[in-house]
Amino acid sequence: MVITRLEEVEKSKVNIYIDGIVRFQLYKKEIENYSILEGIELSPFVYHEILENTIFPRAKQKALAILKFMDRTEQELRMKLKDAGFSEDIIERALIYMKEYDYINDDRYTSHYIRNNVSRKSKLMMQSELYQKGIKKETFLEHYQEELSLLTENEEEPEEPEIIALRKAVSKKYKGELTQIPKEEKQKLMSYLFRKGFTMDHIRKVFSENI
Repeated sequence: MVITRLEEVEKSKVNIYIDGIVRFQLYKKEIENYSILEGIELSPFVYHEILENTIFPRAKQKALAILKFMDRTEQELRMKLKDAGFSEDIIERALIYMKEYDYINDDRYTSHYIRNNVSRKSKLMMQSELYQKGIKKETFLEHYQEELSLLTENEEEPEEPEIIALRKAVSKKYKGELTQIPKEEKQKLMSYLFRKGFTMDHIRKVFSENI
């Protein structure tokens, strides 16, 4: 393994290229400690030592710092670690560690997300937003039904959360009485709600309540 390039990416951080590929980032002080120089041969022992004693612990520490104030999906954490300059193999190891200790759990994240948004957003909007976070459609639908059952289990005639969310979206966008809304403004509002993922059947139902 030959150190082919040292590339400064920040004032104190440097990308270490080995055989033409970026393998990890080190601080300048660490480069001195490990005697890293362009063109020298890096022994497998030192390479392993750098990964195990410096890079992997740093990746875990970074992941924990990211999760400290906000829960993340596996995909979100992966992207954050990638942006921080960690290699794919180190990221995978860090993610395995986080999952083993339940620091990240996509099922838990999905349930919490649905619970917090079911009365504010359309089903389609939630599904779309979670998909962008790496949650598969099947996972969303499974947890959506579970949360829906929990939400309505004590109600004799439960109202659809989608309708509740739709009413909130309407009142947030239009402050007046829907019975008084001009036709052109009504069409614009209905189009807006449709773009937010609400079905036209639900939209018509909410508008008909005010006629």
